[in-house]
Amino acid sequence: MKTFSIGELATASGVATQTIRFYEQQGLMPAPRRTESNYRRYPHEALARLQFIMHAKQWGFTLEEVRELLLLQDANGDRAQAKRIAGEKLAKIREQIESLRRIEAVLAKTFAECSGTGSVAGCPIVEAIAEQS
Repeated sequence: MKTFSIGELATASGVATQTIRFYEQQGLMPAPRRTESNYRRYPHEALARLQFIMHAKQWGFTLEEVRELLLLQDANGDRAQAKRIAGEKLAKIREQIESLRRIEAVLAKTFAECSGTGSVAGCPIVEAIAEQS
């Protein structure tokens, strides 16, 4: 069975070797077997696991949420738990989208109101930001 060195795994996954080591320390990646020379050798499954972590992060999952999903996956756990985690993430994302829509509306309004010339004193953009603080 083909195994990867940490450098090969990093190249294949597009993830830095330091990140792979960090994921090992955090328990997201299982410790690889070591050669007699103490080099890490990762099984092919490590690439799929690393890609899962990266995709979950791209979807906005925190490392703790990724850990929960991986634990479920490792234990062939309950699908309801995965759905609960995803539902909580979906709710947070929807809240963030709504917040960004409000910010976009205020920024678009103040951007249109700002002349872009003269002193920053009285600038609608700066004033709107200051009011939010």
